Amino acid sequence: MGASTLLLTGNIDTIAQMSCNPAIGGQAKGQMVRELDALGGEMAINTDVTGIQFRLLNESKGPAVQSPRAQCDKKAYQFRLKHTLELQPNLTVFQATVTSLIFSHGKVVGCRTNLDVEFFGTCVVITTGTFLRGLMHIGQNKNEGGRLGDFSAKTLSGSLQDAGIELFRLKTGTPPRILGRSIDFKGLQEQKGDAVPTLFAFHDTREPVDMFHVEQTGERRLGWKPGTEQVSCWITHTTAETAEIVRKNLHKSAMYSGDIVGVGPRYCPSIEDKFVRFADKPRHMLYLEPEGRNTNTISTACRPACRSISNCSSCTASPAWEMPRCSGRRTRLSTISRHPRNFIRHWNPETSRISSLPGRSTEHRDTKKRRPRESWRASTRSGRRGEKRP
Repeated sequence: MGASTLLLTGNIDTIAQMSCNPAIGGQAKGQMVRELDALGGEMAINTDVTGIQFRLLNESKGPAVQSPRAQCDKKAYQFRLKHTLELQPNLTVFQATVTSLIFSHGKVVGCRTNLDVEFFGTCVVITTGTFLRGLMHIGQNKNEGGRLGDFSAKTLSGSLQDAGIELFRLKTGTPPRILGRSIDFKGLQEQKGDAVPTLFAFHDTREPVDMFHVEQTGERRLGWKPGTEQVSCWITHTTAETAEIVRKNLHKSAMYSGDIVGVGPRYCPSIEDKFVRFADKPRHMLYLEPEGRNTNTISTACRPACRSISNCSSCTASPAWEMPRCSGRRTRLSTISRHPRNFIRHWNPETSRISSLPGRSTEHRDTKKRRPRESWRASTRSGRRGEKRP
């Protein structure tokens, strides 16, 4: 569109960092990623060229619930997207924390930073993620931060409240990491990727050479041909010992002790939530998923009792194994997204003007199941069987 834009971020080196399980798509988000691609976003193409496993979920259950899912190389995804932003024309990336918004005559006209530098423009988009008054819970321990090792944006919330914007808190959970070499894979069920992967981007609108080669500078983008050299994930199950450990320690869980009162993601229940909501089930399925081609770190979904899981009796935690549940303030009226493509847009220091914040409610709503109308296979021209992730 040719607009001059500015991206303000607290840490340039953690742009696009995949804090949770490094997967894109799935039951709730697969359709949204393809919509972003249709609008010119980078998430889909970045996923396709850094993906290490692709699966089409729920194909046997009907088109309405089919969703593509990709396990990405955690660091390759991050580094490639950061490089993409650095190469983007008309985009300036600047490292600073936004502390407040600047208002004039009932409109937002810019923002202030922790460096006492002010920026002005014609439109502002706030992408809070989990950083806005972020609070991390690790069992009964609490720390402020957007994620482990990162800061919490404390003052921007007050600026939004001063503008009359209502805030409320959402919750997300992050799985622990274990070392792959400490897992006994012999008794686990292997889950390979689809032989013909269902990709996210519309590749028929792109030249293959443009995915990796930057003609203007001669640089090469990180990544590989989509769907090649896929790695396997593994399936295991909780045991009676796991259930006993979880139930005996429910009072220590931030979710059941009353410490967390925010709304959580619909398709990402915690392990203790499964034992409470589905108490009649003798065991629960868990996925062990690699975080990249060049790391021995495996993501799983059972925080409190990793060694009670089948074939994980000798497992060892990776250095950052217990990642926190993180809850952060979000606004009801500002546009919110975790994706770095939603940066501050239309920044123009010459005009020094900016429009008011766009309005959309992010309030959580349950949706009813609908009858399937069209297949993911028809829209993506490829696909294979998949299963619904827990």
